[in-house]
Amino acid sequence: MIDERNARFREELTNELNRLQVGSSNYRQQTAQKALDLSRHVTAPESLRDRETARHYVKTAQLQVHEDQIEDVAKMMSMAARRAYNTPESAFSVDMKVSLEEKRNRFKAFGLRVKS
Repeated sequence: MIDERNARFREELTNELNRLQVGSSNYRQQTAQKALDLSRHVTAPESLRDRETARHYVKTAQLQVHEDQIEDVAKMMSMAARRAYNTPESAFSVDMKVSLEEKRNRFKAFGLRVKS
């Protein structure tokens, strides 16, 4: 039921927390832990792909933290939801992969950062 629907989402947040255990600030680790704790209560994790929705969800959870950390928790949850529920690039067609690579190369030619 709810646990089945957000298993991928929780797995992404757990991976993020594990990644931050080495060489990361205490603040980032706390942010990841708060996001993981909040994820237990999410009924529709795929809706958190939208940053505004994630921000609203975190604000209504009434965490006892400052506004900046609320924003960081919302961002972490949003990114985890995107990784868990967006179609991975490996599933794209060959034409789409070529198009993405061309776009990346155009951005790199101008010295711009590429959003993936």
